[in-house]
Amino acid sequence: MTPCSARNQSGFSLIEVMMALVVLALGGIGMLSLMQSSTRNAAVIQERTLAVIAAENLLNQALLQPRLRGGDAGAYELADNRFDWQLQVEPTTDPDLQRVIMLVTAPGTGSELARLETFRRGANR
Repeated sequence: MTPCSARNQSGFSLIEVMMALVVLALGGIGMLSLMQSSTRNAAVIQERTLAVIAAENLLNQALLQPRLRGGDAGAYELADNRFDWQLQVEPTTDPDLQRVIMLVTAPGTGSELARLETFRRGANR
């Protein structure tokens, strides 16, 4: 038998294995961070979607009224989420036309989640 020299041996050294583990660990940390960000964004999208639905409901209720009053505000609950809302009515250059704005905000912070604008004819009837 001939003795094997160190140069003829095959395999990985300890340093190569450790570097591979470091690269895999960094990749794993990056993936976890990406998943966390995606989950957080999904929650924000859900909140904004519910706010738009709430704004549509509130605006439709307001438009069914014979007369619109600007400055109305309140709270609205939808799917276990609470939203603050404010109805604004502004005049236009046409005296028989009103601009109607529904704002839905997050309670406490006041950050705007949804804003719907429309026009209503018959403002002076």
